[in-house]
Amino acid sequence: MVPVTRPGAPALDGPRIDRWVSAAVPWWVPRLVLFLGWVAAGAVALATDNATGGYGPDLTFAVAVVVWLATPVLLWWLPLAGCAAGVIFAVLDVLYDDVPAASVAFGIHGLLCLATMAWLVSARRRQAAVVAEVAGTVRLDEALAGRLRESLPAWGLRTVAAVLLAMAGIGGIAWYDHRAAQVAQHESAATRTEGVIRSADNSEGVVVVEVPQPVRVGVLDSYQVGQVVPVLVDGDWVRLVAEPEDVTGWLSAGLGSLVLAGLLLFREQRMRSARRRLLSGPLPAVELTADPDEHGRAVLHGGLAVLPVEAAPIRFTRPQLTGEDVDWTDGWPAEQAEDFGEDWRGDGQPDEPATVTVAGDLRDGGWVLLITDSAVLLPEAPLRTPMGRPAAPDTLPGKPLPPTDPGDLPDLPLVLRPRRRDRVLGALSLLGFAAGPALVLAGVPDGWWETIIVLWLGGVLTYQGWGRLTSRVRLTRGGIEVYDRTRVHQVPWQRLHGVRCDDKGLWLAWDPDITARVSGVAERWGAVMLRLRDLSLAAGDPGGQASARLGSGPGVVLAYVLVAAAAMWV
Repeated sequence: MVPVTRPGAPALDGPRIDRWVSAAVPWWVPRLVLFLGWVAAGAVALATDNATGGYGPDLTFAVAVVVWLATPVLLWWLPLAGCAAGVIFAVLDVLYDDVPAASVAFGIHGLLCLATMAWLVSARRRQAAVVAEVAGTVRLDEALAGRLRESLPAWGLRTVAAVLLAMAGIGGIAWYDHRAAQVAQHESAATRTEGVIRSADNSEGVVVVEVPQPVRVGVLDSYQVGQVVPVLVDGDWVRLVAEPEDVTGWLSAGLGSLVLAGLLLFREQRMRSARRRLLSGPLPAVELTADPDEHGRAVLHGGLAVLPVEAAPIRFTRPQLTGEDVDWTDGWPAEQAEDFGEDWRGDGQPDEPATVTVAGDLRDGGWVLLITDSAVLLPEAPLRTPMGRPAAPDTLPGKPLPPTDPGDLPDLPLVLRPRRRDRVLGALSLLGFAAGPALVLAGVPDGWWETIIVLWLGGVLTYQGWGRLTSRVRLTRGGIEVYDRTRVHQVPWQRLHGVRCDDKGLWLAWDPDITARVSGVAERWGAVMLRLRDLSLAAGDPGGQASARLGSGPGVVLAYVLVAAAAMWV
């Protein structure tokens, strides 16, 4: 492992931080004001478009609608790109829209987008100038920079998603070309005649035309029963002359997929080039404080900005309360384990924000890396001004147990189960094991979709019911056994970090990063667990490692799947 030594840098002081913040464009300007302007312009366009008839394929609209629909998404995701999309659509609407009110509305929205673009660019330059007044220069150690470069993945999720979207986009455009050729062939071979509307469902956009046999035709306009309309007929293919078949939706979908794929590739490439730039050469740097938020981002100076980050190649030893598998081959230092245990039991002190070196382009939309005393944090996305003060991660559920004397310890082993009403509810839920397949065999669901829903609900009831009925905690002299829906966890007392409580029961945590809720168990049993843990530690029992094995839940689920499959087959 390459050691990390955090390089020093000048601190960004309070007055400069205030100037940096005041220079930023408020988050609500592009993401709220311009979005509402987009909605208002669209409402004006719909309200003032009184044209009837003349429906049919419009290639210009098929392309422009992609830009129009992309605008609100980009305003939230990439404000500069969103403003550019708003300007482009405004120009297209002014040039090609026949509705004057719509052109005025989108023209005003385009001007607002253009003004916001200029404001964003100017604000970012002012923020960079504020940082430049005090910034020092840092350079990562060559060995560490090389290790970091080697750790970067060759392919990211954005790239994979972009490839899939590009394939979908190409497929959509190819299908549009195929369908357009089919429509053109039908229109060239069709015979024009008169048809009579025999029924009209204007709310659903469907009419039945007699030509002379009745044929269902999709429409956009409203029609009356008995109305005579000119139609084109080519065998089974029938269309109203006033409403030619429009397949440009496939073109719009294909172009939209390609645009989104391009944006994802652009963001991925920007991230990769920014990381390479940050890992080579000297960088302007300042010192700030940073905290994690509930989304795993770094929050600078209590809310100055947020930065999605990735730690590489050095992993923090702080446990993650997610239950995910983590590589702990180097072991968990006793000091770290004790610190976390104190936090879990409520004996520790709250952590102060860490001082970090922020190196790179410290401005809204800029790319920076963070250097702490134990890790280098690479950016996953550019720096962003938060919508409000980001919430601190609520990593510890419940609250510490209040000081309680457990009294005389019970005879061991002892099994703690949820309340009787929870077990009764679990037993009733298990009726879903038979109810779902029985309803299918009785023919109650109409169609395959309803059948899947009924069987899925039966499976959910079975899974939840089995968990309620069989969940328990077994206390022994050597430790605890926690039975959940899928696993049985065996935890020596030495590996138990502690016990917390909430209004539904107890929370247990054990080495290395596992937490479990034990519902319906009184607080006094938590005090008993902590007392048994203390006695085991005082006795110097080395214990062993926590382990887990599969419980009975997966077997019950598999049995239900087999029964459900048999019910569908029969």
